[in-house]
Amino acid sequence: MLQNLHVKNLALIDEVEITFHEHLNILTGETGAGKSILIGSIESALGKKVSKDMIRPGEKEAVIELLFWIDDPELIREIESFDLTVEEGQVFIKRVIHEKRSINKINDSTVTLQTLREVSHRLFDLHGQQENQTLLKEKNHLTMLDHFLEESDRKNLRECQKTYQEYTKISQEIEELVMDDQKRLREIGFLEHEINEIEAAELVSGEDEELEQQYRKMLHSREIAAACGAASRLTGYEEDTAIGNQLTESIRQIQEVSHLDEKVEQFHEQLLQIEDLLGSLHQEMADYIEDMEFDPQTFAETEERLNLINSLKDKYGRTIEDVVQYAETSAKRLEALQNAEEQIQKLKQQREKIREQYHKSAVHLSAARKKIAKMLEKEITKALEDLNFLSVAFKVQVTEEETMTSDGINRIRFLISTNPGLPLRPVQEVASGGELSRIMLAMKSVLAEVDKVETLIFDEIDTGISGETANRVAKKMAVISRKHQVIAITHLPQIAAMADSHYYIEKKTDQNKTATEIRQLSEKESLEEISRMISGNERTETSMKNAEEMKSLANDAKLY
Repeated sequence: MLQNLHVKNLALIDEVEITFHEHLNILTGETGAGKSILIGSIESALGKKVSKDMIRPGEKEAVIELLFWIDDPELIREIESFDLTVEEGQVFIKRVIHEKRSINKINDSTVTLQTLREVSHRLFDLHGQQENQTLLKEKNHLTMLDHFLEESDRKNLRECQKTYQEYTKISQEIEELVMDDQKRLREIGFLEHEINEIEAAELVSGEDEELEQQYRKMLHSREIAAACGAASRLTGYEEDTAIGNQLTESIRQIQEVSHLDEKVEQFHEQLLQIEDLLGSLHQEMADYIEDMEFDPQTFAETEERLNLINSLKDKYGRTIEDVVQYAETSAKRLEALQNAEEQIQKLKQQREKIREQYHKSAVHLSAARKKIAKMLEKEITKALEDLNFLSVAFKVQVTEEETMTSDGINRIRFLISTNPGLPLRPVQEVASGGELSRIMLAMKSVLAEVDKVETLIFDEIDTGISGETANRVAKKMAVISRKHQVIAITHLPQIAAMADSHYYIEKKTDQNKTATEIRQLSEKESLEEISRMISGNERTETSMKNAEEMKSLANDAKLY
């Protein structure tokens, strides 16, 4: 259940902190007090995008924190499968919204938005006004029905999804091979040309880099030879001013006096070492210059080989390895085309086996759905009657289609008749806004019996209803709250009277700022708020008596 909600610097909210309790938590307040912002902050934990414009003016960031307590071992294992640690059954969700980015954390671990959504959907279910619209899309009816599948039937659903993907993949392969002969022959010829071109080159890994180095050396050989030749002459013995000759004369001069002083003898030895180094360098430069000589044919062959390799890389890949890989892939495709008929037959046989596996799982899944549909019809009809649908008829129509889909072979439609004598018609064609809200609540009440989610949040589910219908909706929410924590925003006193914990949201304004505040009401304050809701604004003696009577009836209706 949701234990605590803390919101800071979000729109009208300066800072609020709410402790929620078990069973039915009701939030009321005047229009514009900030109830939608509060629900929006909870929705953010489901991964809903929060605009930077929602950050309170003058602040750098907004903070939303939710603390949940869970005791279901299986649910704890599911959450820990996301590399999260759950200690003492607590899950702490935190979102920090900055101007440029958002930070998402679960139990102090930074998580992606996708992980946040996955975990949050296991912790609570938020029913906003927009969710009623899911009933208007027939494809959602199948998803709703599948909520009631048992684990063995879910395995059949997963098997359908898996085999459908395999069936689609093989069908695509067959389609690629099934082409007219002329087109196939053209592709065979094209592939043979590419493969032959690559194989004829006899590529060797790394040779392009080696050839580039050789080519660069040959291309600039004259410049290199001229520079090295000049250096050789300046350091050699051919010219009087060359370093070699100057060094020889230096050695002769120092040798004549080296016996007179030990330090001078050291100079003489160092000069001899320099002479050796210079001689070695001079010889290496001479050998290098000699090796620089090459015939034009070698240069032309190197250039031609490089051009060939670069041409292949331009066509088939960035590297020699890529080009070779392209040839191997093309060879497999060529073999498949050359043996197309045989390959098509093999693939068709594989596809047929997969189709049989799919059909077996789909038939079992369809049988399970039909069984669930019968149960749902009874349960939802009863729930609708509880919600003041008189003479209602509700049917879950399950038909089997010829077309394969990843979800099986069924088409699911919710049909309803809200008046005696009228035929059943699709929900989306019949129901008004208020009726959609109640139908969805009926679905939620039935789903609550099998759903692991402990916390249900309703945002103004009372839109478009009043009178006895409002009484029925209030009782239904109270029934749901027997086994689930329910948090609801409402404008109806009948629903507020059912509250186990009643909170009041108000907007306060002074000369400097406007801020939304929230507080839990005492029993007396709760009666006064219900009285205000009954009268529309000012509390009167009559509205207070009505509030007391409404609260008394609500307490009598509770069975916990």
